[in-house]
Amino acid sequence: MLAWSPILIQQIEIHALGFVLRKLQLNRHREAEVALHRHPYSQLILYLAGEGRQRIGTRSLEARAGDLFLIPAGTAHGFSVVGTSRPLCLVLDYATPHRPPRLAHRRLPQDALNDLHALLARVPTKGRPTLSDYPAIIAVVARLLEPRKVATEGARRPSQGSASPPPLFEQVRTQLRSAHSLAEVARASGYARDALTRRLKREHGLSLRGMRDQLRLEAAQQALREVNEVSLAAARSGFDDPNYFARWFRRQTGQTPSAWRRATLRSRRA
Repeated sequence: MLAWSPILIQQIEIHALGFVLRKLQLNRHREAEVALHRHPYSQLILYLAGEGRQRIGTRSLEARAGDLFLIPAGTAHGFSVVGTSRPLCLVLDYATPHRPPRLAHRRLPQDALNDLHALLARVPTKGRPTLSDYPAIIAVVARLLEPRKVATEGARRPSQGSASPPPLFEQVRTQLRSAHSLAEVARASGYARDALTRRLKREHGLSLRGMRDQLRLEAAQQALREVNEVSLAAARSGFDDPNYFARWFRRQTGQTPSAWRRATLRSRRA
């Protein structure tokens, strides 16, 4: 069984000016460790979410969202998880007849990551790409393999006087904090609800409803720390029916609101 779950796989074989792109793949790691291994082609690995340790030869480097590794052909590399957050990685397999790339590690600025997320959303997840898909695929490759362009764009944007839009994940969280329906949140983000859910799940591991439940749970737990009555905590968390709130809270935490509050208070006293 593979040590990762492929979310997007494209066997592409793009040939351009001697450059060959063999595969574009999006992987969610499911095993805690990937043993050292080698490839006969060069590989680029970009961490989009999660964290871990990227092993390259005898080196072990911290890896989290924004870390990009260029690994030359024949170089031993592996991975190990840090904490409980399984990484989501974009992987490019490629070859070039020119001087092979040197081992490199750099961090992409947040605006460059935002651009890549937008480009990846245009790459189909199934089937062979059509001609209309290739501009987005080539744009992803260009952003990743042209570090000077990425760095220059990232440095130039703040000086233009116009703030970059917030990343989609933060934008959606802000919308969810208001009393909007999920359909309204999706429209405000420029997506149909199902399309937004698929993108959030692919890039962050949470659906739109899952994000709302996460925010509601944070609000409910904060309310239970501050008020004595479950009905008041329910109202402050956006629930009209205290009984439904109690059932929902138990599904999220495995405890009733009252039991969770008592355990939290005991922990504080201790």
